[in-house]
Amino acid sequence: MIRIVRNLREEEANKPEKDFAYYLEEASFVTMGLCYEKNPRFSGGVYNSFVRRLTPFSDEPLSKALKAHEKTSEMLMDLDEKVAEVVKKLKAKGFVSPYLKTFVVARSNPLRFMKEAPELEDLLKTIRGKVERFNVDRIKQEDIVASGGGGAPDDE
Repeated sequence: MIRIVRNLREEEANKPEKDFAYYLEEASFVTMGLCYEKNPRFSGGVYNSFVRRLTPFSDEPLSKALKAHEKTSEMLMDLDEKVAEVVKKLKAKGFVSPYLKTFVVARSNPLRFMKEAPELEDLLKTIRGKVERFNVDRIKQEDIVASGGGGAPDDE
């Protein structure tokens, strides 16, 4: 996806991003593509639901829109590092589940409780702050199981 955007940028950098919606399908795919380009093991599925919801196609020229996607991808990569730190702490406490990242992000994402959707950048800052304050000592196995994460600590 990101290669398509770069090729289009070379050919038609001044056309609005929204004019290329038929090529790109979802504006969030550009951001996710940038993340996967930097880290092929990026956990995009954990973040794509809210990134997709809050990323419309831009009226800005494609070259400028790409810069905005790059900024968002940097914020996502930074958030993913913070989430990975919390997951490491949960694993150190004995929690085992392939969905720990999803659990941490879901616990930190206030979007479903908001009446009006914020700007994506603001939401990412909010989630990051909550992840940084995430208290692994308050998490119980039942919390992870109830979220659909399953998995029991190793010592059980």
